Amino acid sequence: MKEIHAKELFSHIDPFAIHEDPAIALATDGKETNGLTIGWAEYGVLWSKPAATVYVHKTRYSKHIFDGAEYYAICYLKEENKDVLGYFGSVSGRDENKMEKCGLTAVTDDLAPYFAESKLVVICRVMGRNDFDPDSVDAGVVGWYAREGVHTLYHGEIVKVLIAED
Repeated sequence: MKEIHAKELFSHIDPFAIHEDPAIALATDGKETNGLTIGWAEYGVLWSKPAATVYVHKTRYSKHIFDGAEYYAICYLKEENKDVLGYFGSVSGRDENKMEKCGLTAVTDDLAPYFAESKLVVICRVMGRNDFDPDSVDAGVVGWYAREGVHTLYHGEIVKVLIAED
């Protein structure tokens, strides 16, 4: 993979289309590595730094890993690997080691784990985290949180962007 500047990121992805082109967010807490399919993220500038925010629901097994992580990666997969998105979105790390069973190659010698088969990887250093406040949002959104609670937002400084060289 080749490193590009964060300012070049949006020439490779549409930040408003992650719900159409989901990604997998991966993190390690030093003991475990796991990930989840994400269809929501935010990109922009936070505290004068290029930033990406991912949302992890409090019921997800990956949450305790993201809570202990210094970095996380957002992996956009190549078309031939898109079936892995469904796997990461439907199987819990509580039940099996998704990293071993997914069929992709986890690269772990960088700041955050990522998949070698990705077309694009955004690596972020956690700058902060907070729980989503359902009392402060539109009434149409509150229903999403009525039964199982809220997401935690992980705000990250984009420290590295990698693109596939093929």
